[in-house]
Amino acid sequence: SEDDGRTGISRWLKKATTKEDVSAKKVRKDRAQRPTRAVQQAGDSDSDDGFTAVGKDGKAAEGPKYTEQNLNESLLALIAQRGRKNTNKQAAIKALETLVDVGVNALQKAKVLMALLSAQFDSAPSSGYLAAETWHRAQARVNELLQLLENQQQITISETGDSHDYKEDYAYKGAAITLRGSVIAFIDRLDDEFTRSLQHIDPHTPEYVERMRDAVPLYLTIVRAQGYFERSGLSDSLCRVVLRRLDHLYYRTDAVNAHVEKQAAGLAHVEKQAGLPSAAASGDSVIAGFEPVVPSTTTAVQGIIHALCSFLYHNADPVGRSRAMLMHIFNHALHKRYHVARDLLLMSHIQENVHQADVRTQVLYNRAVAQLGLAAFRLGMVQESFEHLMELMSTGRQRELLAQGVGQQRVQQLSPNEEQLQRQRQLPFHMSINLELLECVFLTASMLLEIPFMAASAANPDARRAPISRAFRRMLDWNERLVFMGPPENTRDHIMAAAKALAAGHWEEACDMIRAIKIWALLPDADEITAMLTSRIQVEALRTYLFTYATQFESVSLDGLAAMFGLPKPKVYALLARMVYHSEVQASLDEVGAMLVFSRANYDASSRLQQTALVLSNKVNAFADINERVFELKINGGQPPADRQQQGGGAGGAGGDQQRANYQGRRDGPGQGRRDGPGQNRRDGPGQNRRDGGGRGRGGHRGGAMGGGHRRNDNN
Repeated sequence: SEDDGRTGISRWLKKATTKEDVSAKKVRKDRAQRPTRAVQQAGDSDSDDGFTAVGKDGKAAEGPKYTEQNLNESLLALIAQRGRKNTNKQAAIKALETLVDVGVNALQKAKVLMALLSAQFDSAPSSGYLAAETWHRAQARVNELLQLLENQQQITISETGDSHDYKEDYAYKGAAITLRGSVIAFIDRLDDEFTRSLQHIDPHTPEYVERMRDAVPLYLTIVRAQGYFERSGLSDSLCRVVLRRLDHLYYRTDAVNAHVEKQAAGLAHVEKQAGLPSAAASGDSVIAGFEPVVPSTTTAVQGIIHALCSFLYHNADPVGRSRAMLMHIFNHALHKRYHVARDLLLMSHIQENVHQADVRTQVLYNRAVAQLGLAAFRLGMVQESFEHLMELMSTGRQRELLAQGVGQQRVQQLSPNEEQLQRQRQLPFHMSINLELLECVFLTASMLLEIPFMAASAANPDARRAPISRAFRRMLDWNERLVFMGPPENTRDHIMAAAKALAAGHWEEACDMIRAIKIWALLPDADEITAMLTSRIQVEALRTYLFTYATQFESVSLDGLAAMFGLPKPKVYALLARMVYHSEVQASLDEVGAMLVFSRANYDASSRLQQTALVLSNKVNAFADINERVFELKINGGQPPADRQQQGGGAGGAGGDQQRANYQGRRDGPGQGRRDGPGQNRRDGPGQNRRDGGGRGRGGHRGGAMGGGHRRNDNN
């Protein structure tokens, strides 16, 4: 808009930048940033390293002075800057920390502490996590706010309270008042930032271990907030904080939880000695862990988790109840209480509508089912363990379903937003289930079920051919097709080698291969599991042997089977009796002679060569039938037998000849349906259409009637 003497179109062209223009632009920018620098100078006054900020006249620049009279006005000004562009967040945090010290009563301190916590959480980067030092300061401020609310019980913070933006708050005399705010939001954000930091830190570094030390102080803060919510009667916030507390307990063993709860019990004793009339200190709390817990006693820790879950069952919303149920199931399965966990899962009916739940609940469900499978395997219940793990392990997306990594998409590529969402849903490393252990348990259970089934299917051609575990069968087939097979290197190779040895009847070699797997050491009862697997391999090897060689024997001695497979004779007798009862083998037990006598149907025509010959004969018969049908279509011009029957039935010989002539077409002349001569439809001689020299049926009269209207076959 300045008139620089240019006219016409030249006024609208870009001007050449001069030094005067640059200096004027710098002056305007300096004027715009002057208020921000003033706040920053006030905040940096404590850490100026001996330097003093000066103004234009050379005098020291003084920041704003805060007093209890203008505290409310200054607080509103700092809150108004929240979320604006070009706002120095660190300077605002330091100014709020100064206001905390300026406050003269509990009301002013509570209002400033809530604003300070919001500013500290806002300083976290959008794509990262809150720094450890900032997180520790925020946790200290949350504890300070809870301490203030415990000491000044006339002050309550609720989401439906009043803002109380009055200048006269410095004259507060201790009347009952409800401030607008949310303590549970601070607890949730504190816990979420801690989880986000664990997601970004490499779990194999000392930094991760150092960060994990903050888990217990965070848990104590959650317990402290729970006591405040119980005293204040905030039911919604109480359910949310109880769920947070349960989230820190359910995946740990009772021994670890006992040490943590011992510190929580010490926190309750401190409150009781201070004379606080809170529900937590009086003993009327749903927090069942305010009494000292002996670390070796697991019953008390189980009671704590049961009390927390029961409270959520009665008071939480449907999502909270479902998550509490799944956490309870996971904890029961973690401690080998399989039947209790299974009954809880079946009675809750969560599996019926879990596909409609949110992603976090689905991840919890998958984790609970996986832990159920591990618990069943630790108890020796191989069939139940396989049924629990089959659906999860057959998908090939275990990492994604258990929220332990980003799954690789074969069909389509994940967008950056979807990949970021998956990474945000990942669980910290210390909460994850070992995927290699899960695969080892699944493949071992599949081997113990699939190898006897394959032997039974081979011995009985009429048996069901569908595999029990398609994933295991594919791995076994691929392993058998390998040209060169070296020694087993990983868990999968050991299990495939054990499966081959078990199918061949070498149960000792199979046991050695299974014991050589090092992943069993991750389980707390590794010795019991290896002993259980040895016993199961002996039993399944005996069953495989009977299925494979039952057609070669008339009878088998029980003593010989017991010596061959290293089993006691009563156990062999019980196993054979069960197999006979379930009709797995066609045999009977001779108790006097201690023998298993096979029925005659087993060995009359039951050798493997005879069974192969029977299968071959069935296939030959099928091929012969197909050739017959093709031959009929060929000699009759492609007319199906059903059409010929419909057209030829009920008509005379001449009518049948005329219909065949019209339908089949003519080859030698009009009105004639013949191949070798006029008026004849024959192959071997006049008036004959035969295949083996016998009979006189003519092919030209098959669709109609011959003489007296009788239909004849080609072989008659």
